[in-house]
Order: sequence, then structure tokens, then C-alpha cells
Amino acid sequence: MKNLIYILLTITLCSNCFAQDTLKDGKYTQDGKVFKITKSTYLDKTSFSVSVIGRFWDKPSPPPKNPNGFRTNKKDIHFDIIKVKKIVSDVLNGKRNDLQQNKDRIDLSFTFLQENGSIENISYFFNGNTKINLKDIAKIDKEIKKNVKATFTGNDYKNFYLIPYGMVSVVF
Repeated sequence: MKNLIYILLTITLCSNCFAQDTLKDGKYTQDGKVFKITKSTYLDKTSFSVSVIGRFWDKPSPPPKNPNGFRTNKKDIHFDIIKVKKIVSDVLNGKRNDLQQNKDRIDLSFTFLQENGSIENISYFFNGNTKINLKDIAKIDKEIKKNVKATFTGNDYKNFYLIPYGMVSVVF
């Protein structure tokens, strides 16, 4: 009986190790979307970037209407950053303690469509030992794209088809 318990315990521990789904270089399909994961190392620090392969993945973005026009100022792009952070927090709520112990963080970079403010692309950046897996990222991506839109002020944004925002950080 004791041996059976040890065998079952060993199988359970091994299956938990394999179920972690750490991030690795490559292209992966999750929830009908293709994600590209890139591992980088700089000054002995490893990081991962994750992007959904979309319409403009391997194409240059459309040129501005006026090549001499000004870039859209970050202060003219408006969306609910608190809502973004809440979505990330809600999706990862079950892992919060592990993420805090690991000092995990997510940096999100947004690109919006000028015509309606919807999100065209989100790029995600993680530390090299992140506890966040591709399934978590796919759920975060889906929820943010469903619930967040941008509005724009001024006139500079009208010159561009795609409006990049920059980084939003979520630290655990």
C-alpha cells in the first residue's frame, strides 16, 4: 500500500511539472489565434516577447496620409488603463501569490486602429522566468480586445491608419 501511495504521489508531481507550460521560442496556436514567442537575452537577463500574428505582422504599416505630418502625441490617445490592469489581474488571480513571489511583471504595448479605436495588436513582454503561460496570455488578449477601445483628441491621429501607444506595465 505504501508503494502505491509513493507511485501515485510521484505521478502527480510529474504531471504538475509538465502542466506548467512555460514559454518557449516559436509559433503556437491558442484559441484560434497564432502567437509568436521570441526569447531574448541581454546582459545575462532573459525575457520573452509575445505577439498575436495579425494583418500587419509581416507587412509594413500603411504610410501616413501626409508624410510631413506630426506623430500622434501620447496625451491624445485615451483608453481605460485601469480596466486593462483589472482584466490582467482578474485572469491571473489564481496565480497571484506565485507571481508576487516570482516578482513577475507584464509590459503591454498597444496599437489601435484610427478609424474606430479598436485594438489591432497587443505585444506582451515578460521576464525570463515568468509563471504566466500561453493560455493565460490568450485569455488576457481576448478580454482586453473585447472590452477596451481608444478615443483620440487633436487632429494628428487622422494622418495615420495605426496608432501606437507604448507600454502599460502590470507588476505583481
